[in-house]
Amino acid sequence: MTPRSSKKPKSSAQSIPKVKEESILPFQPLPLFFPKPPFTNHKRKSFFLFLNIFLFLLQCTSLQEKPTEGYHNNTVTTEKVVQSKIEALQNSGIQSLSYMYLLGDGKIQSGKLGGDNKNSIQRFKIGSITKLFTGIALLQLQEKGKLKLDDPVSKFLPEIKEMLKSKPNLSEITIRDILTHQSGLPSDLASGFFLSPDASDMEVLDSFRGLSKRLSKIERIEPKKAHSYSNFGFSLLGTVIERTSGLGIEDYFQKEIFLKAGMKNSTLLEFHEGSELVPGYQGIFWKTKTSRPLIRDLTAGSISTTSEDMGFFMKSFFLSKKDKGLLSKESFAEFHRIQKGPISNFQMKLGLPVLIQELVGGGKTVLTFGHSGSLPPYFADLVYDPETETASFLAGNTLGLATGSIQPTNKEILHLIYEYKTGLTLESPPIADRKDQNKLDGFFGLYVSPFGVHELKEGNTPQLEIMGFDFDLIERENRFGTNLRLFFGLIPVKDKTIESFRIEFETWEGEKIFTLYSRDLAKGSIGFALHFQPDQPLPDKSYFTAYQTNDPYSLIPSVELKKDKRGFLFAIVTYSLGGMENKISLPCKMESPTTLRILGFGRNLGEPMELKTVNGKPVLVYSGIEFLEK
Repeated sequence: MTPRSSKKPKSSAQSIPKVKEESILPFQPLPLFFPKPPFTNHKRKSFFLFLNIFLFLLQCTSLQEKPTEGYHNNTVTTEKVVQSKIEALQNSGIQSLSYMYLLGDGKIQSGKLGGDNKNSIQRFKIGSITKLFTGIALLQLQEKGKLKLDDPVSKFLPEIKEMLKSKPNLSEITIRDILTHQSGLPSDLASGFFLSPDASDMEVLDSFRGLSKRLSKIERIEPKKAHSYSNFGFSLLGTVIERTSGLGIEDYFQKEIFLKAGMKNSTLLEFHEGSELVPGYQGIFWKTKTSRPLIRDLTAGSISTTSEDMGFFMKSFFLSKKDKGLLSKESFAEFHRIQKGPISNFQMKLGLPVLIQELVGGGKTVLTFGHSGSLPPYFADLVYDPETETASFLAGNTLGLATGSIQPTNKEILHLIYEYKTGLTLESPPIADRKDQNKLDGFFGLYVSPFGVHELKEGNTPQLEIMGFDFDLIERENRFGTNLRLFFGLIPVKDKTIESFRIEFETWEGEKIFTLYSRDLAKGSIGFALHFQPDQPLPDKSYFTAYQTNDPYSLIPSVELKKDKRGFLFAIVTYSLGGMENKISLPCKMESPTTLRILGFGRNLGEPMELKTVNGKPVLVYSGIEFLEK
């Protein structure tokens, strides 16, 4: 596809400064998955995962500094700089990169860099950006009187009443609860999530529609308790769309969204006349072609599209402000309204279900919106400002070090475009004042978060273990900061973004917790860590072993049950994403001789595991998968 802007991109052979290659972020805000680099040694992997946090924060520094060139109303300079950032990103190790941006003048600037096939129209997977389309579909159905967002899901999906409950008398789950990730539903049902890459569209649809039949064997917890990202819930919303509209899910998206927006090369399913899915690759220095990822949870993350189509989508979406787009102006406003969430969201802001970031421009608060999507080896990011009708979209097809730069580069592009449109520079807001001194008395001990186990250790200088490494805690502004030193203390970190990195210890609903955040990461956006006491009861020693599934496409290929060095029970869960594996250690407690509970709140936390014996051999059941001893 040739770019639609007047400034054509330079060829990759020209001298373009290369961006620094970074690892994929371990905490993308609301992606489909959180992929991690493929290191085999667990300790070495832990270091690099935490290093990713540092590198991401370091990348964001440029977003807080006023650009050296003037972009206001300067189309030539703005497009030149935006194109150079896109080209540098593609040249850094992404085999094919698709881009789109809107300068607020209604003209779509789009194109594709790299790749082997220059003639065909190639679609990119956008992962969880699909969730925005699912939210739009539900608002459309609300406009037609087919449903209300505050209706209980059971009104349209009575099978949900058959779900197992973590305790009696749980509240009903509403459609809005799922849209805002506070439903209490599991994060994922790993069993059957990935399908054979050779599966037909009909086989994918059968799997998608069969999910509701499995609800009677799945457990849920109290809704509105804590934020917990759920692909599982968004797949169920797809069934609600089918049942209330009377259309199949692909037909609905094609008729009510893609066609209305002018998106000719977009689809939930795989086969689409006139275009093809761009091949996916993985690798740092040498690129290996991967098989296409097919998933059951269509409305959680299956859309494939082109950059030009994403431009048509955003233009039609913005027209909703005038009642001439995909939504009424009332629904458009509701989509972007900050939704009420559980108090564990803290400063995190969600729309329906778009992620909202609070910035400062010209001394006033500016809200920007967006969502990222990761379906390895594909990664995509969309950010936009509805008021100025500016937007930026990037999508890559290569799982490797450079992929981690897509999101911060896209954010930087939007900031440049915003200055072009308004003359104002966007900055992260200052960290809110905290009056009371953060005391550590009574807070020492063990914590669990979506990143695993942490320990707060006493000493002249308290230390916090994060992903296997101890960091000194320094008192700052009635909170704590980390004394970050790269390469094991050899190089001190001097950076204003890193200097804003903060840790708060506090009490939440009677529980001791800590949160990590910075000027660029809202408090609560990467979850929180919950204090826990090791549970002494342990299962029979025969269950302490490694388990595996025979499903070659399983999201979770293996689980290992072990005792920690401190003697408490934990499970090592392995996730397989795009040909790469990531392990996470999660503490558990015994609820009965045959039932374990993963501790904590948040993604993949709080879920049960079942132990049983079959033919004299231990078996572990987790996320719908029966794991057998290796």
